[in-house]
Amino acid sequence: MGGSFDLVVIGGGPGGYVAALRAAQLGARTAIVEKDRMGGTCLVRGCIPTKALLQSSELYTMARDGAAFGLVADNVGFDWSAAQKRKGSVVDQLVKGVEGLLKAGGVTSFKGGARLAGKGVVEVAGDRLQAKDIVIATGSAVARIPLPGAELTIDSDQVLELKEVPRRLAVIGGGVVGMEFAAMFAALGSKVTVLEMLPQVLAMVDADLVAVYSKHLSKVGGEIHTDSKVSEVVKRNGALQVRFSTGGEGGAVDADQVLLAVGRTPYTQGLDAEKAGVKLDRGRVVVDDHLRTSADGVWAIGDVIGGIMLAHVASYEGVCAVENIAGHGDRVPDYHAAPNCVYTDPEIAHVGLGEKEAKDKGIAVKVGKFPFVAAGRALTLGQTEGFVKVIADAESGKLLGAHIIGPRATDLIAEATLAIQNGLTLEQIDLTIHAHPTLPESLMEAALAAQGRAIHIPNKRSANSPSGGSAATSPLRGEELHENREKQMVAPVKPSSSSPPPAPSAVNPKALELTKDNRDFLLGLHRQMQLIRRFEERAQEQYTKAKIGGYCHLNIGEEATVVGGILALQANDWIFTSYREHGHAIARGVDPKAVMAELFGKETGTSHGRGGSMHLVDYKRRFMGGYGIVGGHLPLAVGGAWAVKYRKQTDVIFCMFGDGATNIGAFHESLNMAKVFDLPVVWFCINNRYGMGTPVEKASAVADIYKKACAYDMESIQIDGMNLREVMLRTSEIVEKTRKDSVPRFIESLCYRFRGHSVVDPDKYRSAEDKEKYRKADPIVAFEHELEKSGLADEEYFKSVRQQIDAEVRDIIEYADQSPDPNPDDLYKYTYAGEWADRPELRADRV
Repeated sequence: MGGSFDLVVIGGGPGGYVAALRAAQLGARTAIVEKDRMGGTCLVRGCIPTKALLQSSELYTMARDGAAFGLVADNVGFDWSAAQKRKGSVVDQLVKGVEGLLKAGGVTSFKGGARLAGKGVVEVAGDRLQAKDIVIATGSAVARIPLPGAELTIDSDQVLELKEVPRRLAVIGGGVVGMEFAAMFAALGSKVTVLEMLPQVLAMVDADLVAVYSKHLSKVGGEIHTDSKVSEVVKRNGALQVRFSTGGEGGAVDADQVLLAVGRTPYTQGLDAEKAGVKLDRGRVVVDDHLRTSADGVWAIGDVIGGIMLAHVASYEGVCAVENIAGHGDRVPDYHAAPNCVYTDPEIAHVGLGEKEAKDKGIAVKVGKFPFVAAGRALTLGQTEGFVKVIADAESGKLLGAHIIGPRATDLIAEATLAIQNGLTLEQIDLTIHAHPTLPESLMEAALAAQGRAIHIPNKRSANSPSGGSAATSPLRGEELHENREKQMVAPVKPSSSSPPPAPSAVNPKALELTKDNRDFLLGLHRQMQLIRRFEERAQEQYTKAKIGGYCHLNIGEEATVVGGILALQANDWIFTSYREHGHAIARGVDPKAVMAELFGKETGTSHGRGGSMHLVDYKRRFMGGYGIVGGHLPLAVGGAWAVKYRKQTDVIFCMFGDGATNIGAFHESLNMAKVFDLPVVWFCINNRYGMGTPVEKASAVADIYKKACAYDMESIQIDGMNLREVMLRTSEIVEKTRKDSVPRFIESLCYRFRGHSVVDPDKYRSAEDKEKYRKADPIVAFEHELEKSGLADEEYFKSVRQQIDAEVRDIIEYADQSPDPNPDDLYKYTYAGEWADRPELRADRV
């Protein structure tokens, strides 16, 4: 067939076919070459088919949760094959549409792989096309990495052709593709686990938006592991297993399908580009500002040039290149207002600068946020998660960036894109009449909020804010408006303090109510849990770096039990605990720097570096931590209780131990003696359901440990150790009873350890289903939900706390690392009880 043309476009995707149509409009005799189907990856295997399936999953979710809307249906199910069929019909219709547009526009189409065969020559399946200009628009291909077992995985093309919804899906890669499929399959009931090597999934999205999405994914059963490096994929028990490491700790996730979604790479296979004089750089075609390549008369656009790999950017570049070719303009692509859309649930979209990016550029900005919970249209839709955030130049008010997470975010971003592209200001946006009730009103409200003039949410007060003014009418009901106002009253992050919050004079239900009067105390509890978790995570990292010797046991997931149990005590109560007590010490008020220094074996440690992870002691705080034998401290607690009883004091001995200690003789003898002699000790069992690698129900004849105490005629209770307020209230009740009558009692706090028994524990003995069941009850996340729902804090506050604690723990590690080692000649000191002879302060009756 062959022929001569003004322009030959290689590639029929969104960049290629748009370029061909625009060239034909400008009068050029145009040909387009596509080896697959017109529309390219986007239309055939990318944007369109994934969004068709996402729409199906969204409708399924709405129908399943439709009772509140009056939609009542039994046994709502999802027909994957029907959704696939609809997806195919949508793709077919659009492919035919593109083919029809090209034909109507006078563009000649060729099917086959193209090769650059010399100046102005393109060969296609035996045909030789002559062209004055050539546009390379060959797009990109799925990236592969040298991962052992990669052949067992599927890619983003293959996942679209699955015959059924996988029961368990592991996703390697937390970018846009990975997170969209994670959202879709999680909504359809798959147990989804995402493994991302970076500190954050969706790295190009502002962290506050990612936090909202991550929380939603967690609610529907998804799990995200960041800072995680995948080592291999293997076959196991008729399925697959992905092995990975996080902070040096090994982990594994079982799956029926493993999606490898680690990005895309420019595609030039078979093009012979370099032979034709087209310069490549690590596979991408190099272009100048006008999209020219190094070869005369050859241009390139879209993914193949390795810039912003988005369909709409490719289309935009196609128009720019063609208009430059035709001489109808001097088009240099301007990317400052290129929107990015992520079709997760809730949707995410952003354009322009992010907060951190603006800060890094040294730009002073003002930021406005408007939550969808305050938007009337969002409420009617029943989709109130998320917010709109705008970022503007502090002086001029010019809009620099917009970030949206929530209903139809990918549609809402268009107005913000237009505003940024045309240099509009916040005032120009808010002066534009927005229809009511609509979602776009939220952008206007965010613009007003940035100026301190929001109407439907309270404005954050500033020094020059007027004290007067009337309240605006809100579309929310009274209680909803109150809740929203509370959410806007973000609690300030107070200066760093590692000390536990001052306990109320009496621990009772009123003192633990989620009210503004208790806000400071409740936020202090939250901060303590966050500090302990981050301390444990970083201690784990230091252990893998050989900074910590001996053992490094992990208590991640037990924070509510530890903080709630210890803060229920009075200052003069004694704590006897085991050798995994890093968080216990911090909750008691022991300086975290001294705790970390002790783990490092430094002179500034709690035991002057003599005990390491085995002995953390602080007499002033009556904290007797650490004993090398499992359960060995229980008899010591009995001895302490004898001393209290002998002195006729009102102190209580609080003995903390794990479920593994309940199967040894010391446990039974200690409980027996405490009961026989009515000693003032509260036995506090932290049952994380696994003693080493054995489930409690298999290690013990009595799975409910609190029942063992009943054998000694001892009052015993079982509490939800993942619920901070329940732990604190019930523990206080038991402790105060024992203080009053000097009778021993027993508490079993049911919690769950999210990591293995120790850093070196591969944790292969627990099933993925077991982990998932309890991970959904993460005590910190659960408490954050309570605080957020009550209007005492919001995600912005939680983010600030995490950032502050990260910095604090970095300082803690630096302190420990730089502390001096003990003097070898003095290692005998602080080791034996005889040292008391030289330290009279240790013999003080009260502290």
